[in-house]
Amino acid sequence: MIEIKTYTNSQLSQWLDGDGKSELNETIITPTRARAIAHNPYAKPDDPAVATIVDHGETVAFTALFPDLIGGEPCYWFSTLWCHPAHQGKGYPLIAIGTLMEHYTPARCLDSWGADETIGIFKYFGHQTYFFPQYKHTLATLNHPTLKQIASYSLKRGWQPLRKRRQLDKLSVAPDCTIQYVNHIDSETAGFIRRHSEHDLLPRQAQMLDWIMQYPFQHTAPLLDRTESTNPFPDCVSAYWISGVKVIQNNKLIGFYIIRQADSELSIKYLYYPQDLAAATFGTIAGHIIQLQAKSFTTRNKELSDYINRLGIFSKTTTANISYSLPPSFPLPQNAIPQGGDGDAFV
Repeated sequence: MIEIKTYTNSQLSQWLDGDGKSELNETIITPTRARAIAHNPYAKPDDPAVATIVDHGETVAFTALFPDLIGGEPCYWFSTLWCHPAHQGKGYPLIAIGTLMEHYTPARCLDSWGADETIGIFKYFGHQTYFFPQYKHTLATLNHPTLKQIASYSLKRGWQPLRKRRQLDKLSVAPDCTIQYVNHIDSETAGFIRRHSEHDLLPRQAQMLDWIMQYPFQHTAPLLDRTESTNPFPDCVSAYWISGVKVIQNNKLIGFYIIRQADSELSIKYLYYPQDLAAATFGTIAGHIIQLQAKSFTTRNKELSDYINRLGIFSKTTTANISYSLPPSFPLPQNAIPQGGDGDAFV
């Protein structure tokens, strides 16, 4: 016999405060993620945020979501979906998602970058799935190489990108710009974002961007191998950093982006710039890649990806399709382009 349980945003807060009465535990949701969801600017105390399926006293599936505001209308992004391997094929993920959809209505529930099973679940509820490219730049690595492979790597794939980085250094790619690191969208930046987000697939409000920067779902654990977690979506990585970056030229804001580091990977979560000044903003992003010695870099912006390719600071570029499952009534801007942090991809 199965039991369906839901937990509200206020219950997340109570669990975090250690009330000792909650049935929530770290297997269902990490404290870091729970704290972030509970502090979402659009979260209402009595709204459910987590749904679990319990089979004979054991939690065998769960999902969670958080609210957003798009086009002036509330919507809800699913974030995490898990089913115990021994209980797959029983429809538990469908039941967990359906439980929360019943509260919020399917027409306001969204999903990003789902697995095939998740896409199928949202198709069951009438959603349409859209695919967009994501570009990943990486340095070549070798596992148990032969001498010939080492020579090829050193001359063509490994040495050249690193030499390029040394030649460029972190400042030469944007010498006439200064930057400010921020975790809050001020009125100047909010206006700048509005002017340069006309093609955004899912334009986000300043409050949501603040939340993404101030309440990350992950954090740094320098002794990662000593940490313990029972959650399938652990919140610790060896190095984690997320920040807004204002790009300033001649005392004028000419670019803004949110950049995230997770281990040795850098990714751009949001990016705004005028077309005629793109190179200056892109140059400061390249400066971060060089300074932080990133082994990989991810963006959904084709123009930025092409710029990074021209610099020659990575060995190869691959393209993956990322998905968005949206209700058919959801408005999509013409020539819409997704941002790297849309949905829950800012994690």
